[in-house]
Amino acid sequence: MDQSKIPVRYAKALFLLGKEKGILDELSAEIRILAGFFENTPAIIPYLRSPLVRMQVKKDLFRRNFKDRLSEVTLRFVDLVISKKREIFFPDIFRNFIRLHKADAGIKTLVLTTALKIDDVMEQQVSLCFERKSKSAHELVTRVKPSIIGGFMLQTDDLLYDASLANELKRMKKELTGVILETKNI
Repeated sequence: MDQSKIPVRYAKALFLLGKEKGILDELSAEIRILAGFFENTPAIIPYLRSPLVRMQVKKDLFRRNFKDRLSEVTLRFVDLVISKKREIFFPDIFRNFIRLHKADAGIKTLVLTTALKIDDVMEQQVSLCFERKSKSAHELVTRVKPSIIGGFMLQTDDLLYDASLANELKRMKKELTGVILETKNI
């Protein structure tokens, strides 16, 4: 089986189960908890990958640490993935599940890139402005990229609005280079 299909199949199975049982939003919140755990604890992957760690020990790790925050459905799903020896795919399974849930709910991802970190008030203003203009639900993701110097970049789906100072400087350089070349040809 193609390894790239494994996470998609598991994510889709959990997604369909959540939809069928009417618990999709709850499952999504729990999957985000697990995704955050893997993102903040990268050392867990080699641990899960190790053949020296018994399957039951891996299952107990999740049950002990998440029993108060995850439903029985999610814990059983985690057990199933570990039983099938697919635990190394957890981050990809979670990423695919979140993608499926957002697509189903019509939630777009809006990525705001700035040179410096912005405060919560500014994030809310950008979010409200986008919501009014697009009339669609979205999730705002902020990134800091000092190389844009100033301004911002806003991306959703395959659209990019680049109002960065770096982009403006690049445009000006191109224009000036064209003017200089035209002047030399005269």
